[in-house]
Amino acid sequence: MNGMKRTIRTPLLILSFFIALAGRTQDVKFFSLDEAIAFAMENNYDIIKSEKDIEAAKARVLESTAMGLPQIDASINYTDNFARPTFILPGEFMGTPGQDAEIQFGTKYEATLGATATQLIFDGKYIVGVKAARKFLERTTVDFFKNKLAVRQQVAESYYNVLATEEALKIIDTTLTITRNLADETRQIYEVGFAEDIDVDQLDLLVADLEASQIYFENQLYITHAYLKFYLGLNETDSIVLSDNMMGLVEKWEQSGKLTAAFDYNQHPDFVWMMRQKELSNLQVELERSAYYPTLSAKVNVQTNAQRDAWNFTDFSGSQAWYNSSALGLTMLIPILSSGERRAKVKQARIALEQIEVSERQLETSLKLQYKAKLNEYMNARSVYLNKQKNRKISEKIYLKTTEKFKEGMSGSLDILNTQNQYLNTQREYINAASALLKAGLELEILLTTVTDD
Repeated sequence: MNGMKRTIRTPLLILSFFIALAGRTQDVKFFSLDEAIAFAMENNYDIIKSEKDIEAAKARVLESTAMGLPQIDASINYTDNFARPTFILPGEFMGTPGQDAEIQFGTKYEATLGATATQLIFDGKYIVGVKAARKFLERTTVDFFKNKLAVRQQVAESYYNVLATEEALKIIDTTLTITRNLADETRQIYEVGFAEDIDVDQLDLLVADLEASQIYFENQLYITHAYLKFYLGLNETDSIVLSDNMMGLVEKWEQSGKLTAAFDYNQHPDFVWMMRQKELSNLQVELERSAYYPTLSAKVNVQTNAQRDAWNFTDFSGSQAWYNSSALGLTMLIPILSSGERRAKVKQARIALEQIEVSERQLETSLKLQYKAKLNEYMNARSVYLNKQKNRKISEKIYLKTTEKFKEGMSGSLDILNTQNQYLNTQREYINAASALLKAGLELEILLTTVTDD
């Protein structure tokens, strides 16, 4: 009886476990393209690292600024002269001519407390260094903007890939359903003697090919989802659903008015970055020139000292006093001769600046060419898309019509094979054309984005 109770209890526990699992609501995230990009701006790994670069650059500005502010250091020194040095003095000094005297100077214990304050009064390198740190922060900010653009492109392209794969899988599923039904109907007709076995075999082959394609696109859908979740900063186990579709995104982009937007290369992130780099190179020239200028700094030192033969430093009475001392000093370093080292460094910095100026002109020409090329690529992709969209509708009509004729005995399995292949090819070409158009639009949009559009 007890064994029966245990036998009944085990399946009940297993059933309860699966009921509890089924009762859990899975966290599914729904994303439009804009929502996916916005989510990535907060959670993408590269974005998070770029934000840390901004924080580090700000800390660098503080570090450079603090070098010219007052610096205060304290010191504590303690000495135990457990074996004090012995000095030999001639006897003449001690009143005993001819007999040298051994004398030990100092006390057994010594302690010193001190504080030193320094202030930089003038240093050309410091002035340039502060300017350079601020320009470095500005360049790091541009780097952050460029990283955000790169992530935006990665997310959008991954989003398009998922949509394209979903669309292809949907077409395969629909075609497979139609072909399976057709194969089943043909087999039934063959069994009663009104169809040939070659028609049945031909349709079975079509079903097998479609099933293989279905498995392929299901695997591709998993991979494209994985990449999109990676760029979004999600875990592989998270579930996402895309709320946009390819045709809607195409229409949305064309209605955005970006095709008529003017291209301002001066505000392109790469060109702005180049300008920041040019400013840093110019500051490097100033930095090397500042090596010719003198530097001036001030220092204040305050300390107190005590010497004891007994360890009683906490005794501040008159007989056991601490002796104070202080000093104020100015230091000026004047460069005189470097045997050509400073001149060589200035020359190198100037050459680097000239190289940046050449790169600036090169980048200006390159960006103008890129704009014309990307605009042309988009227009070509749009023409192809419109053509493939028209072909898609025609081939679908032909395929469905041929399927109906086959059911009525007015066409053969070879006709089904040809029209289905034609239909699938035009569908694939349409999806590729839509994906190419979206990516061409994305590249043009990225190129048109300025640093003021963030």
